Amino acid sequence: MNEKHVIEVAAKLFLEKGFAYTSMDELVRISKVSKSNMYYHFSSKEELLLSVIDYWINTYHHAIEEILAQYHLSVEERVILFLTHLSKGVQEREFKGSCPFITLYIQSPAHATQIKEKIGDFFCELQAKMKLLIKQGIERGEFRNNIDVNDVSSLFITNLEGALFISETLKDASVITKTAHQFFNLLR
Repeated sequence: MNEKHVIEVAAKLFLEKGFAYTSMDELVRISKVSKSNMYYHFSSKEELLLSVIDYWINTYHHAIEEILAQYHLSVEERVILFLTHLSKGVQEREFKGSCPFITLYIQSPAHATQIKEKIGDFFCELQAKMKLLIKQGIERGEFRNNIDVNDVSSLFITNLEGALFISETLKDASVITKTAHQFFNLLR
């Protein structure tokens, strides 16, 4: 069995239909993996959800690291490059689950504390990366030097999540990058 294939199928279905509305039987049928193999690797749907969260975290980490390493670009250019990548993913998912983390956090069972903690940790790491970028922007003269890096990085993440949600409701991924450009204009 290809665990990765099952996780990718589950990641898609959980966003399209919802975690609660996706059955293990449906996952077996669509992934074309036997039920015994499915339960051998994932003892429950919650365990599979945890693997799906890891899948999204790894997907985002890879994209973030690849883009952030492009130091020849300005901070804004790097962030917009990442957001353009996010926008393409949102469009490919047909605007379902624009932010997989928020979508799956809300859909996860109340007792799924490990899942909720993992998502919380992801957002803390994302904010820390944004904090480093804002510092770089200040050091490079791209942004004013009198801004509070902690507040601005927190505000950016909140702004991004709002933009992702609005892009889903309006079916317009350009909201994501437009909002970021407006945000960066306030930092100059």
